[in-house]
Amino acid sequence: MVKVIVGMTDDYTKKLTMECVSKALPEAQLIDGSSDMEIFYHLQKSEDEIIVIFDRFFLSYILKFTLIYLKAMNNRMKIVFCERGSCIREFGLRLYELGVDGFICGIEHEDLFVAKLKKVENGDKCFPDEMKDSDGYLQVNSDRKGCVEITCAEFTVGLYLGKGFTNKEISRITGFSINAVRNHAHWLKKKIGFKCLNDLTVLNQRYAHLDIRSWHLGN
Repeated sequence: MVKVIVGMTDDYTKKLTMECVSKALPEAQLIDGSSDMEIFYHLQKSEDEIIVIFDRFFLSYILKFTLIYLKAMNNRMKIVFCERGSCIREFGLRLYELGVDGFICGIEHEDLFVAKLKKVENGDKCFPDEMKDSDGYLQVNSDRKGCVEITCAEFTVGLYLGKGFTNKEISRITGFSINAVRNHAHWLKKKIGFKCLNDLTVLNQRYAHLDIRSWHLGN
């Protein structure tokens, strides 16, 4: 049996995803992974084929160590991220670099979403064409800087921005220069697929709900 675990912060995105999973994989067991511990339970207990689908906020800021940890728990599963609207190129490249199985955008277009879910279930990687250049993925140097893991300094700046602090206030608290704060914020926003300031607020809220002891976020 195929099990599909959906872990998302946005209720509308979750609703779209679960509806499309039901159409793409009607025989699959669909699981609402509302918490990280719920996901752990199913990954540890199951011998079935598993697909885990996240939105870009569910794992919070830091993806590298969480994804390594998940794969170590169940190296047979497939991991997919999905997003409403157009492709966020830098975030997609970051996911590609981290070795996930897909980044599916424009999920409000149901037929396309269903088709791409079927591709992933069949073992194909699925990433947007917008991430490609003439030579394939990850060939443009300017993109590569935006797709590596978030640094400690970027993470720190993001936490304060998400709490409503200004660049000047963050500079005073952290000891970073104003220009350094701006630079860290610039690259953080690229890496998370930033659309508006509320994104940082949501990421902060999600981070507060993670079981940090089990996620092994590292230094």
